[in-house]
Amino acid sequence: MAYLAIQNLQNQLQTITPHSSQRPTHSNLTNFPTVTEPSTNSKTQFPDAPWHNPAKVDAIKQSFLRQRKLRRAQREAVAARFFQPPSPSQGFKYLYIPNKSRIPVGTLRTMFRRIGVNNARLLDIHYPTRNTAAILIHNDFETGFTELLKKHGITLNENFDPNNGSILEDPKLKSLSDSERDELAKQHQITRLERAVQHIRTPIKFAVARFFYEKQWISKKFYNSLASDRYPQASNIFTQITAPLEINPNSANLDNSSKIITDDDFDMSDDQGTSNHQPPT
Repeated sequence: MAYLAIQNLQNQLQTITPHSSQRPTHSNLTNFPTVTEPSTNSKTQFPDAPWHNPAKVDAIKQSFLRQRKLRRAQREAVAARFFQPPSPSQGFKYLYIPNKSRIPVGTLRTMFRRIGVNNARLLDIHYPTRNTAAILIHNDFETGFTELLKKHGITLNENFDPNNGSILEDPKLKSLSDSERDELAKQHQITRLERAVQHIRTPIKFAVARFFYEKQWISKKFYNSLASDRYPQASNIFTQITAPLEINPNSANLDNSSKIITDDDFDMSDDQGTSNHQPPT
């Protein structure tokens, strides 16, 4: 019976297998084109690539190392300034530098970096008018910054006044009087400085905002809104903390659960280190 079953299966396979005339014919293997191996000599493809020149590779490595050392030195200098007493020349200053065209601020920062300026010390850059860039720095950085500019032949526009109506170049404003143009220029300057404060990193922005407010360079409304974000209302703090608590009368820490919270439990000091008083209202 097993033999008959095997024979039956073989017969079925023969009926399924196509005849030789129905089998697909394969072309001669010699008719296929030979596959050319890719060239391993990459020098012929990119002869000017820096990886073929050991001197260029070393120069790139040295450039990366110098940038790394520079960033490390800058971070160390920032950390060291934290442990120094407050500078006697507290405050900030805008310096005005002439330029040929209004390029993006990021590109302008790149140019400053190329001449050796630490961009972290440039707190704000904007264009108050055509062919003039305003640079905000701390007073301690003024001497080093101006000396570096003089080294590269860059002069400051010391007579520039952002509140002078003469910097307004809109033809529609020609009919205004000088006093009206001055008032409009002052309003534009306030808007620019308030926008600049928003983009300065924390916590330096709070020190800059306080300085601007004391100089009356920004509005009281803007300063109060910025100060409220930093100094939350004490009533809101106590509302959150003095919520009703369920006290277990059997608890051994009953006396500690009714501890009175005083103002000393809140750190309301200035983390910038420039002043410990509350912001003016």
